Amino acid sequence: MLRSAAGLATLLGFSLSVGAQQAPRFRWPLIKGEYPELRGLTSTFGESRNDRFHSGLDIAGQGDPVHPVAAGRILFTRYRGDSPFRSEPGPGNAVILDHGGGYWSGYFHLRDPEQPPQRSGTVQPQTVLGRTGNTGHSGGPHLHFFIAADWGQRMLNPLQLLPSAADRNAPIIGQIAIVTPNGTTLVSHGRTEHIRLTRRYPILITIIDPGLEPFTRRGVFALSWQLNEETRRSMRFDELRLSADGWLLGGKRSFDQVFQHNLYNLGDLDWKAGANRLRVEASDLAGNKSEVEFDIQVDRQF
Repeated sequence: MLRSAAGLATLLGFSLSVGAQQAPRFRWPLIKGEYPELRGLTSTFGESRNDRFHSGLDIAGQGDPVHPVAAGRILFTRYRGDSPFRSEPGPGNAVILDHGGGYWSGYFHLRDPEQPPQRSGTVQPQTVLGRTGNTGHSGGPHLHFFIAADWGQRMLNPLQLLPSAADRNAPIIGQIAIVTPNGTTLVSHGRTEHIRLTRRYPILITIIDPGLEPFTRRGVFALSWQLNEETRRSMRFDELRLSADGWLLGGKRSFDQVFQHNLYNLGDLDWKAGANRLRVEASDLAGNKSEVEFDIQVDRQF
């Protein structure tokens, strides 16, 4: 999905050297429930998708009208009927809009249209671009939408640009996982754990953000951690930047540096022999925050 959006700039002949202008005033393309109590927001920006970052937001729904996040012009459309003899690509039925100043938005997995859809020209916030569906690589009916800057070279976290939605549940920090050739060691917080290490391994951790609805399992906005008295490390899920090395979180971290085995990757930590304390803090964009401490006795054999 990310490669397709960025590639449109070259395909359509845009200059990527011009600086982007101020972002338009964006609105939600689909509201389930009553604002600000938005329902069905199941996936957030920057989550793991096995081998890539999630580039936007997902809102569950079947047949719900989808509107532009701002006025713009149609840049690209693709529907299942355009290539009936080819397998359907990941986005399924898709519309991408140009809002000026290098800002784009995209709407994926739309339902097959009952009437010939609009394929060119301008659209307004009240325009119905399509309806939520389950086309393309999709695990259930929903809208995936993204907001990009610099003509598709930067994917932005839509939650930072849209009107604030209610969110009262803090992220839930689970266990640490240390994956070795001999199996996986799980470490819990709230008690002293004992582990044996024969070399340094990436430290992975389970964190989910329920958001407004406790049953959803969304990604976090900010994550920080500190082992003993070392310098605190952190990352924010605010934007993805296209580089020669692919898409980088904040222009710095590759997918494998952020996620492994679909868990957040805290990297290779320098455990000392004996008592260690790892502090982890996670927060969402609404400011809900969780912090835990892992007390770990390490039998260091390297």
